[in-house]
Order: sequence, then structure tokens, then C-alpha cells
Amino acid sequence: MKLVLRFLKPHWKMCLLTVFLLLVDVVGALIIPTFAAELMNQAGRGVDFDTLVLTAIYMAVSALIAGGAAIGSVFAASDLTAKVGADMRDALYKKSLELAVSDFRTFGTASVTTRTVSDITNIQTALVNTVMLVLPVPFVFVLSIVMAFRLDWAMGLILLAILILIMIIAVFIIKSSSPLFRKLQKLLDKMSLVLLENIKELEGGFRKAGSDSQTHRHSRGILHRQGHNKGLQP
Repeated sequence: MKLVLRFLKPHWKMCLLTVFLLLVDVVGALIIPTFAAELMNQAGRGVDFDTLVLTAIYMAVSALIAGGAAIGSVFAASDLTAKVGADMRDALYKKSLELAVSDFRTFGTASVTTRTVSDITNIQTALVNTVMLVLPVPFVFVLSIVMAFRLDWAMGLILLAILILIMIIAVFIIKSSSPLFRKLQKLLDKMSLVLLENIKELEGGFRKAGSDSQTHRHSRGILHRQGHNKGLQP
């Protein structure tokens, strides 16, 4: 996580823009049901047509703002992760130039290949998923609880209990999946090692086949010249 934050630091402006757009999107998505709930509460006491029109306008404006913020947050998150991935690849390439042959032997060719090819792509995917799916969750928790308590205390307490239960389950799932992820990385290294060995064997077979073919053609050429020379002798 510290490594990712180090690469995020140069792009802090884009990070703030992404967080702001996500916050606007969450507020817009939650405030529309709030308007509808308030309208239904007022309907029991009787509400005039002007109030209905005004509430509908508020809901339409909120939907437009939330939709624009959602589109902008997707663009900002994609641009942010692309820049972070590019910086990581540049740093990895520069670091690989500083390593000696013995370092490559220590790490292993398969491990270096996996780190270079797939790990940065996985980090980019995890980062964009975190920004788009995980980062809005605290905003949704806080705003939904505040709006629920503002409308009804009993409903707010029920929602708070459900959110606490969801958080406990989420922490358990994250702790359980961490060892599986480490095991997956080791399996990927083994798979890369087997793949590289097979490629080397195929390459050696192709070279041997090419060498045998070239030797065969050379031998046929020598025999052809010898036969031609015998035919020219008196």
C-alpha cells in the first residue's frame, strides 16, 4: 500500500478531483430517494401541486449533477490509474537496468517476468476497482445513516446495525483472501517458469531442425557438385 501511495503522491490533484466527483455522485444518488421520502411523508398531510413540481425539479437537477459526476469520476479514475501504471513501469525498467546478472539469478527469470508483465496490470485493475467501488463506501455509509436518522430514528438504528454487520463480514473476507492472493502469486511464478522452459525447449528444437535442414542442403550441394565434376572428366 505504501508503494502505491508513493506513486499516487505526484498525482494528488487528480486524486482530489476523483474523490470530489465520487462524493458528488454519492450525494446525488442518496438525495433523490430522500426527496421522494419527504414527498411521501407530506402526501399524508396533503400537498399542493407547486410543491410536487418543485420537488420534481430538485430531483431532476440532482440526477443530472450526479450523472455528470459519475461520468467524470470514471474518466478521472481511469486517467489516474493509467498515469500510476506508466510511472510504475518506468520505475521498474530503470531499476532493472541497475540490477546485475546475479540479481536476476537470485530473483529468478519467472519472477521478474511476472512482476514486469502482469503485476502492474493487476495493480492498475485493483486501483481502479478500489477508487470506483471501495472509496465511495464510507461516503455512502455516513450519508445514508445521517439521512436515515433525519427521517426516522428507528430506521436509522436498523440501518446502522446492518452496516456494522456488513463491515464485520467484509473484514473477515479480506483477511481470508490475503493468504490466497499470496499463494496465487507463487503459482503464477511457477507457471511463468514452466512456460519459459517450454519456450526455450521449442526454440532449441527449432534451431536444431534448422541446423539439420541447412546441413542436409549443404550435403546435397556437395554431392551435386561432385557428380557434376565427374561428368565433366574425360
